Amino acid sequence: MASDDAYAAFLDKANEEPKAGRSAPSHQDAKATQNTSSAHAKQVPQRLVAAAKDQFYVSDADEPFLPVCFDLGKAQRLPNEDDFILITDSKYSADNVTILDPVDWDKQGNYKFLIDELREEAKGNDVRVYRVQVDLTRSEYWLVSTIDGNLLGYKAKSVES
Repeated sequence: MASDDAYAAFLDKANEEPKAGRSAPSHQDAKATQNTSSAHAKQVPQRLVAAAKDQFYVSDADEPFLPVCFDLGKAQRLPNEDDFILITDSKYSADNVTILDPVDWDKQGNYKFLIDELREEAKGNDVRVYRVQVDLTRSEYWLVSTIDGNLLGYKAKSVES
């Protein structure tokens, strides 16, 4: 029969983290860089990363809000549908994009915290929602503003059956 020490060592080994000893990005670092893989992508302001933590877009899928930041290039204003597709390096057509006012998009006030945090980070600049229709039931909602030549905000996926 195995000794108590051997059994304790076995339990210690079994309770170790599976990825112990490997370096992995922290939750915030991973979240800050998600969905910013295009050539225009930039580092997301920490305030937006913190605000998006544990925030979800409520739909049939309840997807998290992911912070995003893109270089606007020469433009210093919120883009039109065509420019939005180019800036975000989207694989969808500008015909799939609808621009919404945040008040109309968030009639229940569910996302007021995110809108307020974005407005604060953008120093009061206008905030818009870009709805990208992916297919019949799936959409992406981009809650964004501009500051210092950047398009920044949040992206969430939605399933609406």
